[in-house]
Amino acid sequence: MKKTLVSIALILISFSLTQAQELIDLLKRDLNKEKRTLVAEAMNIKEENKTAFWELYGQYETDMNKLVDMRVSNIEKFADNYGKLTDDVANQVASTYFNIKTNRLKTNKLYYKKMKKVIGAIQAARFIQIMEQVQLLIDVQIATEVPLVE
Repeated sequence: MKKTLVSIALILISFSLTQAQELIDLLKRDLNKEKRTLVAEAMNIKEENKTAFWELYGQYETDMNKLVDMRVSNIEKFADNYGKLTDDVANQVASTYFNIKTNRLKTNKLYYKKMKKVIGAIQAARFIQIMEQVQLLIDVQIATEVPLVE
């Protein structure tokens, strides 16, 4: 997780749209691979539950990646308008931010319920805790790189 989505958004201006999307996809794949490795090491899933767990995890990852795409797009919008931000654009960026946060919580609640049916409440809570800790690390990195609204 050395590179962040914010870094991508801030350099998008110097890339063509195709090159930028390829870079975003590459970094997303790397981040998802690192998350999977972390989850595999931290979860201790019983052998009989592994197939169902990883299937659910794949669905979770797909749903969360949609929110990542929204976030990248929102950061791009902010970066494109930085220094010339209007009230309208600021409102759009803020509204999208709140939407992403709300949907992240909804997604975690949904998958907690699904996971606890497969691996039990304790392991499901552990899973959500791990995912939130990873997300907090990403959020901190993004926060250090995205400038405040002027």
